[in-house]
Formats: sequence, structure tokens, C-alpha cells
Amino acid sequence: MDTRIARVGAAAGWLSLAMIFAYHIGLTILAGQRVSGTTDVAAIEAYYRNGIIAPASILTFLAVLPLSVFALALREALGGSTRTRFVATLALILVVVEMPGILAQGALEATLVTIASRGGDIVPLFRFWDVLYNSALYVLEAGWVAAFGIAMSGNIAFPRWLPRFSVAVAAVQLVNMAAIWVGIPDQATLVGNMGFGIWIGAASFGLTRLATASVRRMVAQPV
Repeated sequence: MDTRIARVGAAAGWLSLAMIFAYHIGLTILAGQRVSGTTDVAAIEAYYRNGIIAPASILTFLAVLPLSVFALALREALGGSTRTRFVATLALILVVVEMPGILAQGALEATLVTIASRGGDIVPLFRFWDVLYNSALYVLEAGWVAAFGIAMSGNIAFPRWLPRFSVAVAAVQLVNMAAIWVGIPDQATLVGNMGFGIWIGAASFGLTRLATASVRRMVAQPV
């Protein structure tokens, strides 16, 4: 694999991880526990009257860029055989499908802030956001994490435990997908989301090792 691609992909993965955690942890600190799985107008409006939520959405827009680079670099790193190329390409397709949903959820949250501050029926739009972000996108996320994990099997650059961990993270994300339908508290979805963050970090570490190994091979080659 081209050293530069692995290095750029690793950097994009670490940057994606930092942006994702900055968004979620920062919002929790500044705006409080988000609302999900409810149609309580008072609770929804109380949360979205916090003006910090709208500009924070910009971070989700920007995160799409490094996340796309990270996913493409993983596809290049893992597509060495017919089998791994198929599942790694499937993972990349699922990432591409998820990106518009991430952009849409950020735009929806900013819009919810406007409705909460200026008046209007906030419940239908909130419910659309909730179903999109806290249910539908989890399915895509579970799919591409599992597919990349399968493609990592036998690749010595990535941690040996990561393929199995990928399947576990995907399974928990599917549980998160059902949270708003079966009444699982939103705080409980933190387990899956933390696992997702660990997965991105481990995959980025694998790309970093791949870049380092490629550099060492280049240095060892006779001129």
C-alpha cells in the first residue's frame, strides 16, 4: 500500500475521532443530556432553546470530510484479495450512503433550534431527526464497521482482536438502533458509541502501523 495513503488515512481517522467526541462530549457539557425517544414538547423545546446546538452542527458537517478519507484509506488497505476487496468495498459504499444522513441530521438540529426559539410545532421535525440519527444511521454504521472488521481478518497491521471487536460493536449498534422503539434510555446507547470510538481509534492505529511498516520496507530495499 502507498505509504502516503496509509499515513493520510490514519491522520483522518484520528481527526474524525477527535471531532466526533468533541461534538458529543462538548454538547453534553454545554447543553446537557440530549433528548431522544420522546414526544414531550416541553422537554424537546427546553433542550433546543440552547443556542450552542446550532453552531455545533458545523462540526458534524466538517467531520464528513476526514471520515470519508479514513474510509477510503481503509478500503485501499484492506482490498488486497478478492474476498477482502468485496467486503471492504461494501463497507465503503455503506459509509458513502451514511454521509448524507449525517449532513441532514446536523441541518435538522440547527433547524430545531430555530423552531424552539421562534415558535412552531417542533415534534414532527424532532421525530424525523430522532428516527434518522438515533435509529436509521445506526444500521449503516453497524454494517460498515462489521464489513471492515471482516476484511481485517488476517491482516497483521491491525490489532488481532479488532475483527471480533468489530462484530461486537456492530451488534451493540443494532441494539442502539432499536432504542427509541423499545424504550431503551438514551444514556444506555453510550456503550455502543464508546465502542465505535474505540474501533475508529484501533483502525487508525492499524493504518499508522501499515504506513510505518511500508516506510521500513522502503528503507530496507537496496538502491
